[in-house]
Amino acid sequence: MSKFPDSIDKITKARLRFSAFGSIVSIALAMFFIGILVYFAFFSHQLMQNISQKFEMEILFYGTVKEADIASFEQQLKLEPFIATSKLSSRADNVKTAIEAVGQNFMEILESNPINASILFTVKPQYANTDSLATISKSIMQSMIVRDVVYADVIVNTVLNNLITIEIVIFGISFIFIFIAILLIANVIRLNIYAKRLNIRSMLLVGATRNFVRKPFITKGFIQGVWGGILAIVALAATLYLGNQYIPQFIDFKYISILSLILLAIFIFSILFTIIIALLSVNKYIKINRDRLYL
Repeated sequence: MSKFPDSIDKITKARLRFSAFGSIVSIALAMFFIGILVYFAFFSHQLMQNISQKFEMEILFYGTVKEADIASFEQQLKLEPFIATSKLSSRADNVKTAIEAVGQNFMEILESNPINASILFTVKPQYANTDSLATISKSIMQSMIVRDVVYADVIVNTVLNNLITIEIVIFGISFIFIFIAILLIANVIRLNIYAKRLNIRSMLLVGATRNFVRKPFITKGFIQGVWGGILAIVALAATLYLGNQYIPQFIDFKYISILSLILLAIFIFSILFTIIIALLSVNKYIKINRDRLYL
């Protein structure tokens, strides 16, 4: 008995398995790419927040003001909505810093510019811009014991004022590439179902119900989504781990709960998206006109 039909059957099965494997890999790569972009946007946002929160302003007081009054002023300052952190720097600490900066002539500086305690504070990200900082400085300067409020104007003008623009650009670019990745997944799934459009028509002609026709394609989409999501999560977790080893200042595991939620969201999205695209694609060929079936 000839084995030729069996060999053809094996080749067909191998091609089907390779096609299914190719779809899973394509889905996994697209989900991995989407995950990388989401993490990049997230960590970029956190980096911008950290930059703004590390920007310090200093409140200088007149030399005759008592440290107790300055400490009381700091407690009131902490109640302001724009304050992120505040720290009282004592007179002794400021004198020590001045001596280290000035050197041998520090006594002449101290006689002409008496040093007192000061307050270092940072503002919340939404206040880290030129207009807000100017308003804050003006408000603090209204106190009779405050001599001046100092901060680096150059940093504000060149960095902090551009943080929102930088974030918008990063999120915009990430969204565009995520959209492209989603289109690629959808096309892979649609092409797989397009190749079986004649099988769909044959099943309908022999009396199969629409739900019966949909079921294997939705099941296949679910399975591919699960495996694609698993592979993407493994690759993303490995990338995050390696990234934390080499650039810990950017990829920070202190946000582990948020990182885990993003991984879970990628996995769920992989399953739901493949099911929805499979359902829409098979519905198209269930309802398609026979004359357009071969186009």
